[in-house]
Amino acid sequence: MGLLPITEKGKPVACQSDWPLFYMNDFSRLGIVVTGLAQAVEALETSGYRVLDNDGALLVDIGAELTGVFTALSAHRVEYELTDLVSCVYQG
Repeated sequence: MGLLPITEKGKPVACQSDWPLFYMNDFSRLGIVVTGLAQAVEALETSGYRVLDNDGALLVDIGAELTGVFTALSAHRVEYELTDLVSCVYQG
């Protein structure tokens, strides 16, 4: 089981408790950014993917591959981007 965060474009990503507040090397967290989060969740669940709520952060269970997730989002005309979600961590 692979879990990937999913969030809505233009909405701030809350700093997760397991993310560092300060780091000396590169730190990133891969996730899916979508337009229309509710529509994306519905599209994924309709296509058989589980979407879990982890203290307000949504995670999609991608299984072992991503292509099916992207296919499901595209089929429901949900725009998406696979990107780094980290923007609230200070790099010193």
